[in-house]
Amino acid sequence: MRTIIFISVLIAGFFGVITAIARPDIISAKYAEIRAPIDRYFSEKNAQAWKAAKDAERAAWMLKQKLPQDCSMPKSSIREIECSNIVQLHAQTFEQIWSNKIKSGWKPD
Repeated sequence: MRTIIFISVLIAGFFGVITAIARPDIISAKYAEIRAPIDRYFSEKNAQAWKAAKDAERAAWMLKQKLPQDCSMPKSSIREIECSNIVQLHAQTFEQIWSNKIKSGWKPD
């Protein structure tokens, strides 16, 4: 019984080696198919880490920014637009600082 299993494994290995030599694209396609879920898992994990780091940095950044007192309850629609523009400018400034931080080599923990 061991001999039959050994010979069948030996034949399967032989055909595997011949296939790898003759058509390496078949082996690489199967490898990519097996590797895809693993790569997807690690890329999602990495994306979540980056998103969490960016959200934490954005929250800390926005807490440091001071808005005028009347922006909490604007009395006119013009003042409401002005306050939203101020918030947008703060967000754009954060995005610029974040991209510079990333370009300088910063990575989340």
